[in-house]
Amino acid sequence: MNESLDKEITIITPEQVQLQFHTAGIGSRTLAHLIDSLILLVINGILFLFVILVSRLYSGDWLPAIADYLIAISIVLWIVLNLGYFVCTEAFMGGQTPGKRMLGLRVLQNNGQSATLLSILIRNLFRLLDIMPTFYFLGAVSIFLSSKDKRIGDMVAGTIVVIEARFERMKRRKQLEKAIYKKNYPVLALEIEESKRQEISAKDWQLLQAWVERIPTMPNVRLAELAVPIAHYFAKKLEHDLGFTQDPAAYAAQLYEKLRNDWEV
Repeated sequence: MNESLDKEITIITPEQVQLQFHTAGIGSRTLAHLIDSLILLVINGILFLFVILVSRLYSGDWLPAIADYLIAISIVLWIVLNLGYFVCTEAFMGGQTPGKRMLGLRVLQNNGQSATLLSILIRNLFRLLDIMPTFYFLGAVSIFLSSKDKRIGDMVAGTIVVIEARFERMKRRKQLEKAIYKKNYPVLALEIEESKRQEISAKDWQLLQAWVERIPTMPNVRLAELAVPIAHYFAKKLEHDLGFTQDPAAYAAQLYEKLRNDWEV
């Protein structure tokens, strides 16, 4: 989910290493919670069907003693699953629930280290306060007011929910792909020899990427002006036909698409 409200924060670890993260805003966190809620709904549905089956066995006087035990076990499982789902998944999945993993979110401690079992337990116990008076109202208000997108549970537990760098890169890549597609650049018969591909340096890629990063926001005329020297530089370096430079923006955009898998992880 593209969130303009995500905030960038810098964390200094105990080893004096500087880390930069984007905090997860209310949009991505709500979607992750909805995914987790759907998973819980399915699990609760299965348990409900199991209880109905057991109750029918009981009503038919078939192994009533075992039926009593099974019903009791079902009730215990329901309590454990609904109260322990978030604690257990975050504890055993490195600060993620299935919903958070799908959205690329992770719970960390304020110092950038992995969340401890105690901090995970505390933040989820305070979930009961965050949901008050209904539909996570207090939690949503606290996220809006917090400079680090924290709900009450995060404030008490000393945790923060961040967007993983890998997911952030994937999201940005999709945004650029969409922006390039909207420009409707003509398709060029562009091929890059492997020997020439190896000659592309990190600085070359940074130059090309810096231009592509401006596609979503810069007017076409200005993009074309900036693309002229870039197109001539790469056409000369890659020994491409200078005819490609007649449409420098299209050439630069297609060159980016050809090279990005070599540089983007």
